[in-house]
Amino acid sequence: MSIRVHSWLAEDDEEIDTHSACQLRWAAQPPCTLMKTKITYRLVRLSVLCNGCDTKGETRLSRRSCEGRLELGTAGERGFVSPRLLIVLFASLTGLFLALLVTASSSSDLTPKVFASGALQRFNGLGQRRGPFPTIQLEQVASGLTEPTTVTNAGDGSGRIFIAQETGQILIFINGSVLPTPFLNISDLVGQTAEHGLLGLAFHPDYVSNGFFYVDYTRADDGTTVVARYQVSAADPNVADPDSAHIVLTQPQPGGDHNGGQLAFGPDGYLYISIGDGGCCGDPFRTAQDLGTWLGKILRVDINGDDFPGDPDRNYAVPPDNPFVGGPGLDEIWAYGLRNPWRCSFDRTTGDFFIADVGQDTWEEVNFQPASSSGGENYGWSVLEGMHCYNDDPPGSCDDFLNGGSTLPIAEYHHVPDCSITGGYRYRGQNYPDLEGVYFYADFCTGRIRGAIQQVNGTWDSQELLLAGFAISTFGEDEIGELYLVEYNGDQSVLYRITSAQGPSPTPTPSSSPTPVLTPTPTPSSTPTATPSPTATATGTPTSTPRPTPTPRGIPIPRSRPTPHPRPSP
Repeated sequence: MSIRVHSWLAEDDEEIDTHSACQLRWAAQPPCTLMKTKITYRLVRLSVLCNGCDTKGETRLSRRSCEGRLELGTAGERGFVSPRLLIVLFASLTGLFLALLVTASSSSDLTPKVFASGALQRFNGLGQRRGPFPTIQLEQVASGLTEPTTVTNAGDGSGRIFIAQETGQILIFINGSVLPTPFLNISDLVGQTAEHGLLGLAFHPDYVSNGFFYVDYTRADDGTTVVARYQVSAADPNVADPDSAHIVLTQPQPGGDHNGGQLAFGPDGYLYISIGDGGCCGDPFRTAQDLGTWLGKILRVDINGDDFPGDPDRNYAVPPDNPFVGGPGLDEIWAYGLRNPWRCSFDRTTGDFFIADVGQDTWEEVNFQPASSSGGENYGWSVLEGMHCYNDDPPGSCDDFLNGGSTLPIAEYHHVPDCSITGGYRYRGQNYPDLEGVYFYADFCTGRIRGAIQQVNGTWDSQELLLAGFAISTFGEDEIGELYLVEYNGDQSVLYRITSAQGPSPTPTPSSSPTPVLTPTPTPSSTPTATPSPTATATGTPTSTPRPTPTPRGIPIPRSRPTPHPRPSP
């Protein structure tokens, strides 16, 4: 049987034999207990029969077999349910009952199209926030969208929200509705197959004066990643000039997968670009640890300069303090060891950088870079997947990477039944004080929304906040720091605002948002049909990771970088 997860987020394409159910991290110690696992929900239907395995397993998916212990046995061996499982079920039902009580007391009259749930876990006294995780709700903002991949703002005081669609259009949401004419339509330039599309959008920090914004898309004819600059038209602030395209950089893609696509301006004014490892499964081109390629990296470039005047496909300057300038590695690389970084964001208050990286078979992860970082972090792929050994090549690499040779994630979660992480933002809005400091992220396949909060000793605590029950492709942030997320559902995709069940602050600070001039324009033509929904492999509880306390923000402190292990040729 072959499992394939389709989207620009995650992909598994593995052959599974009758031993492969043992790849689940709860597989029994050898020999495996006869079991049948069937997971069925809106996006996935998977049946696996396991009738025995050895300690090594017989497929790549099963090599982590015989770790932990499956608590479901055969009726003749252990009974249908073990005592430990009964205890877990009792605790879970008790927690659910208490959560319902909290939700009922905090929000008794939810409006239609509002999703809400409660969360009860408290910190251990060291946390920056003492008390329960927040109870969140989702409020519908706009519908009838087509496969949004980015939701952002221009930072120009207009109050507009810009929505980039995978199909190649950028829409504007203003005053409660989506304008009928796209801000930009480059659908004829954008590839529409596999994980291709318009994937990223970011506005120049000085957009008010220069009107520049940047897009990341996969080119229709050859799948090459293109980062290009466009400019707003002189006549209409709600329409860009389609003839203003100016290439910043391009990156050929060896496969149709793992394009990354995030664009974000850091507090330093430089443009950060995420690019995946370029291959379907297991880093086949060995790019993530290779400092001689941009694949599997975060790049950092200065779009206000040009160090390559003779090259039409390289119109940027290299920041002189990039970590590999003057040494081994390409000058543009800021961080490496990534598989498919899907949605990265800067904390608008601290400047900290969050990188959500889609996993392979088993683990999804959130990586963290403090504002004080001087770059050069190695996030471990494909030696590690999350905080677990994936490919110990050369031998000893896993031990090295797990013991200081790489930067481990601050949170991870398992593929049971989740499958593909979507990174979000740390809440710094004005309306919901109880959300302050929470980093929101979700799973694309199940719509499970999680929150992570950093404690004063540098560790992170994370847990589920809400099971939305639909695919979540991206999060977004408006000008005042309020957060949004997208239900990815073809041409019926929906934009939601994240709110608190406690309601808004009694005295939120008003924003001065001049209304832009609206120019009547004809309704845009219909967009292409939706990409097929992804298929997941398996749920797990997010795992908190001990982390050292980050250096206070200020002048970056140089630090040594681990030397990457030699990688075999593809």
